[in-house]
Amino acid sequence: MAQALLFDGYVDEPACFGVPPYISPYVRYVFGAFAEEGWDVEYITCDQWREQARPDLWRSADAVCVISGMTVPGRYRGGSPLSLHMLRQLTALPREGILFLGGPIKAGYALRGGENARLLQELSVDCICTGDPEATIAHFARTGEIAPSLTRSYENLFPWACAGAALLPRHPSYPWVMVEMELSRGCDRCDGRCSFCTEGSGIAYEERPLEHVIEEARALNRWGAKAFRFGRCANILAYGGSFTAFGRRPSSEMLQTLYGEFRRVCPDLEILHTDNANPASIVSFPDAAAEAIAAIAANNTEGDVLSLGLESLSERVRQVNNLKVDEEGALLAVRIVNEAGGYRKRPRGLPALLPGLNFLVGLAEERDEDLEPNKRFLRRLLDSTYAVRRINIRRAMVFPGTKLSELLRHSPSHIHERAFRRWKEWVRTEVDPLMLMRVAPQGTILRNVRIEERLGHVAFGRSLGSYPFLVGIVCDDVKPDDILDVAVCDWGGRSLTAVPYPLDIERCSRSSLSALPGLGKARVARILEARPVGAIRNLTMLLDDPRVAEALFPYFLEK
Repeated sequence: MAQALLFDGYVDEPACFGVPPYISPYVRYVFGAFAEEGWDVEYITCDQWREQARPDLWRSADAVCVISGMTVPGRYRGGSPLSLHMLRQLTALPREGILFLGGPIKAGYALRGGENARLLQELSVDCICTGDPEATIAHFARTGEIAPSLTRSYENLFPWACAGAALLPRHPSYPWVMVEMELSRGCDRCDGRCSFCTEGSGIAYEERPLEHVIEEARALNRWGAKAFRFGRCANILAYGGSFTAFGRRPSSEMLQTLYGEFRRVCPDLEILHTDNANPASIVSFPDAAAEAIAAIAANNTEGDVLSLGLESLSERVRQVNNLKVDEEGALLAVRIVNEAGGYRKRPRGLPALLPGLNFLVGLAEERDEDLEPNKRFLRRLLDSTYAVRRINIRRAMVFPGTKLSELLRHSPSHIHERAFRRWKEWVRTEVDPLMLMRVAPQGTILRNVRIEERLGHVAFGRSLGSYPFLVGIVCDDVKPDDILDVAVCDWGGRSLTAVPYPLDIERCSRSSLSALPGLGKARVARILEARPVGAIRNLTMLLDDPRVAEALFPYFLEK
């Protein structure tokens, strides 16, 4: 039997994420393409390779396929993506088989960009998949021929996607895995793309048949998947929508069916989130979009985020770079998402669905003063009652073939580093903490937080989900990989402070008590000396302020 090595170097694109605990469609599809042709596949991630290199696997495989590529900048906690330095080391290793390189890396590498021919020459790769790697792999596995530019239809993809579900238990994070699901690819905009866009370059917008999505979900669930995100999709509001002169009108009926069928075939579902939505779809079709967002919120799991690409709200920058909405449009989009999805499905839970905001700095003709409209917009949000789940601020990455690469040759960005840092720091200190308070007020319960590390009395962890909170849990007796519920006590810039939920008043540690709102050293000492406290209501008599005592009741196990 022919042997393949599938090397997961992780991917990060505007419409796809594959850094652990996420598993991307790219590696699942390639695995399925090999498997459907009867190949035996060994799977390894770049983090596993760093821990224990396996040059024997690399050397002996009949084919090696490396999936990698970052087309957006990011910081990663669950894993470290494949670096260019590491890739060069890998390609220099002796091998007997054919080496394929696929994924977003076809657009160039990281911040550097670059031409594929030069990259191929530098790395001594046999084939850079300029089309779809799963199509190239399936053809090679069947015929032995190398065809780097092959693409696949969704009909071709269907058996590979279902067969690729068997990869899931091999993922190093399993069963703590978030499955990235594909709904569509390409851009649905009818008025051209944003200048920086790399999504589906060279292909028309296409949607995956609903029954294919559902059958892949069924297969993944059989292999243990319980957490999913519709992330491989540039605009979920376009899925199943109707064509108009102003773009695709959202279809609440299609989204209701999608989510309903997904839940039917995954009865033990724990997480069902989404990612991207085009704010222009909301502005162009406010009523239809509100109904579609309400359908998502009614069927997802709490804590979901609808990522809105605002990029820049400077009107001049918007026109030059063909961005999506102006300041008033951005406010309308945030309002509609809040009104349709900002409610809490359970007492003290997270909102069902909130907007996430994406800003991009370094676009064509952008100057320091163009940051002011972004700031004015956020001030207006602070003056409102609306909440946003998170705010991403990134520098534009420029890749060959994008409109931005052409524009910048004639109209460069003039954003100075000092202005950029000042704007970003203002958001992090003035906006983020207030939004965190709105999203997760004191006493909010976060379910199934997995501990990643601990430093002294504080353990740090996250839940599975789309843009999960980083939570500092004040507790002395939890360790990495423990999973527990926690209750929010305080807020940092972009993180939360919490304690295990519920606390036992008779057994909880001094450090956990000290983290609770309103408890200083003296009050903590009073509680410790009074143990056993008995009924939680006794705190009212024990403490000098009944209001402080009553605010503590929700954190404790009632006796």
